[in-house]
Amino acid sequence: MIGGGPSESLRYQPLPTASSSPSRRRPTGTMNWPTALLAYVAVAAAVGGASAALGSTVALPPISAHPANASQVIDRRLASFSFELSFLPTFAGNKSHPNLLTRELMKRLEERTGLGPDIRPGGITVDSSVFDPNAPALTLEQTAAGGIYKTTFGPDFFEFLDVFPSSSRVLWSVNLGNNTVGFAQAGIKAAIEHVGWDRLLAFELGNEADHYGGGSRPRGWSSADYTAQFLGWTSFLTRNLSLPHNIFLAGGFAEDPTSAAPMTTVSIIKDGADTTGVVKLFAQHTYQYSTCDPVRNAKATLPNLVNHRNVTAYLDLWKPQIAAAHKEGKEFIVGEYSSVSCSGKQNVTDTYGQALWLADTILYGGTINIARMHLHQGATLVFQSSQQANSAGFSWYDLWYPVETDRYGAPRAAPSFVAYLLVTEAIGNSGSSHFSLIDVPGRDDLAVYAIWDSAVRSSGIARLAVLNLVVRNESTSSADAAGAAVTLDLSGYLQQGKAATAKRMTAPGLDSKDSSRVTWAGQSYANGTAEGAEVVEKLTNGTITVGGSEGVLVFFA
Repeated sequence: MIGGGPSESLRYQPLPTASSSPSRRRPTGTMNWPTALLAYVAVAAAVGGASAALGSTVALPPISAHPANASQVIDRRLASFSFELSFLPTFAGNKSHPNLLTRELMKRLEERTGLGPDIRPGGITVDSSVFDPNAPALTLEQTAAGGIYKTTFGPDFFEFLDVFPSSSRVLWSVNLGNNTVGFAQAGIKAAIEHVGWDRLLAFELGNEADHYGGGSRPRGWSSADYTAQFLGWTSFLTRNLSLPHNIFLAGGFAEDPTSAAPMTTVSIIKDGADTTGVVKLFAQHTYQYSTCDPVRNAKATLPNLVNHRNVTAYLDLWKPQIAAAHKEGKEFIVGEYSSVSCSGKQNVTDTYGQALWLADTILYGGTINIARMHLHQGATLVFQSSQQANSAGFSWYDLWYPVETDRYGAPRAAPSFVAYLLVTEAIGNSGSSHFSLIDVPGRDDLAVYAIWDSAVRSSGIARLAVLNLVVRNESTSSADAAGAAVTLDLSGYLQQGKAATAKRMTAPGLDSKDSSRVTWAGQSYANGTAEGAEVVEKLTNGTITVGGSEGVLVFFA
């Protein structure tokens, strides 16, 4: 984010949190159970066997055998990344000292989809960045309070590429905020030389230009003003660097696209941004909650975060933006996102709850035809806001902590990393998957996504992702843990002659912060590699039980 963060009046307001029902029950068959769940299993066995343990069964509505009303084909890079430019070398390392944790985590994603995620070096520090061919990899000039006001990078900066899969593409951002086109020209020229056209996806001018007004631009800086500068700069850069057509990202705005937003994808298209043949894709940024000021900080809670209605209502704000981009024949991406702007929130975004939010957000984003979503990684920045709750250090929402620090200790994946494993396996490696959200009447706490994949099943759903968002914390009693679970009857979707299997995303509780106890298919990934034996569950009679604050991915083919 840039500046003080979106004003209170422009941000999405969460819906009331649905209360947990005591009739929902918890599954069996997972590893690393908390004591409450072990007690639940014992109680269930004592009171009468499987029927008592399974509790109420939910029957899903009919699901079409073919994706007639589903999403577009899901991009295998749907789950991608954005990195704060000034902190990318910390996350990536260089040729002689690559960050091994980052390398291993990226391998886990590539193994599942066959492609590395797209990488966007971006964020607020882009608009203070200058490329110097004689400079070292990175030089930061800071105020006494730690505010980065200039970022100089040299040729060795691009050694960050070595840690990412060769199939990862780069969305390269350059300085627009400084209002000096020569800085942008030098940055693009350097990327062409050091990244190469085989890995360059597009060029982005600046970061969150809708926040420039009253700062690097006059008050009243408007959509028309941005569009005029975008057209002028892209014309100049295309001509002077002999760039191909359709190579620029347009937009990348911070504010939620309400009627009060100063500029959106819809508005810049109306203003003519896509009239010269330079636009490859449109983008905006999404941060559902914020710690940029006390009022919004109070709303950034785990119950608000892990709430399916809040997730879908928030992302639905972008449907007109997505439709406008598609009408122009262009992709729409979320170029930067996380759950809580101004670097997340301790005990909220550094918990396993962030994994459930991520899984629901990415799966729903794909369902409404967002092509890719770039999860932001970085650290607290002084210039984000004068009222922000966070102090210096890696962001509380980071998916992993790349180096040892006093705050976080040893390098490790965050509890939320398992969400990217669930999502990438849901997507698969065929490049032919489609998503659809399945409405479950009366169960707002269940998020169910059908996945068609003609490469593995020609008729019928290939996979089904289920997220049970009923809150189950580490301190939850055995009785309440039992009540949080739900059993689904999936017998109607089985493929004749083939047994269905499932993988489970679970933790001791929604508030868990120990990555070694947060698992995907029975394995933890704190050090970037799988620890423990993989657990692939077989469905019995086509049913599966999903505990509160758990996710499962069912494979029908």
